[in-house]
Amino acid sequence: MLCELCYQKVKTKRHIYNLFDPEIHHLCEACYQKYPLFPKVSVYPIEHYELRHYLMSSKHYSQNPSAYMSMLQTYYVIFLKHYSSHIFLYFDILEDNHLSLMDSLKLGNLFVVSLYENIEEKGE
Repeated sequence: MLCELCYQKVKTKRHIYNLFDPEIHHLCEACYQKYPLFPKVSVYPIEHYELRHYLMSSKHYSQNPSAYMSMLQTYYVIFLKHYSSHIFLYFDILEDNHLSLMDSLKLGNLFVVSLYENIEEKGE
């Protein structure tokens, strides 16, 4: 399998227990060292409900978002174990208009995962 960013071959250790397992990583170690993830969690109140926002990277790299697909498994497990009554949403880039749209739709409790965010902090 090739890395989604540098298109070099991703090398994984194979042994008898994982010989026939599919390869799920789309990012090589060198690219992960260049473009690491800095996760962050925020909770926002929306119309009598809550929005749990899990941000995968607080730094925005102009890279291919599909390279980080294998990193989503952790968030799926958290969602299924603790917040299965919420609605799961995934965005590559979360922007201000997405938050205001989710607030106005009144969908209930939301579990939002985004790779990057483009949200401006507004003062009063």
